[in-house]
Amino acid sequence: MAILRYVMYMDILFYTFFFILLMWILISIVVWSYKTGISPMPTAPAVNKALFANISFLNLTEGKIYELGAGWGTLAFPLAREYPSHKIIGYEISFFPYVYCLIRQHFSHLRNLQFSRQNFFHPSLKDAALVVCYLYPGAMRKLKEKFEKELKPGSHVISNTFAIPGWTPYDTWIANDLYQTKIYVYRIPGSMPLKKTLAK
Repeated sequence: MAILRYVMYMDILFYTFFFILLMWILISIVVWSYKTGISPMPTAPAVNKALFANISFLNLTEGKIYELGAGWGTLAFPLAREYPSHKIIGYEISFFPYVYCLIRQHFSHLRNLQFSRQNFFHPSLKDAALVVCYLYPGAMRKLKEKFEKELKPGSHVISNTFAIPGWTPYDTWIANDLYQTKIYVYRIPGSMPLKKTLAK
């Protein structure tokens, strides 16, 4: 009888701990989603398929590949396998998705892949060959200025769903999903609007 009570007690303790941990994870994700303006949503399989069916045609220059808002790594890991000679850096500020990516990276043995927990508006993108993002309209407006200041000629930007305001896509890929999701592809400087000069 004592053993049965002990087992029941341990079961209750385990499920209580599991529930508290789950709530902690959910609350953490909600808090960081509120702070950043977007939740760490994984890239949909149909979008991944469309992206990797076309990405080889970009003829990337030398440099690093950045994912701004790496989430759970559903895009960063395939990118690391697709481009073993490029350094892949995924920025993710939400704690649990970031930790998940670190654990997954440890077991994946992808030496060209790195995750960093910081605000992606801060580090420079001057050495980028490609920037990939799945964010929201407000972030794309803010990133536009950063891209125009930092990205070198010949580099590319790929944005899932949300276009860069005022820029003309070099190409647009369509995912074979319910929403016919658009993937906007930009090439620097061709996609950027011409800067107006004052007449003398």
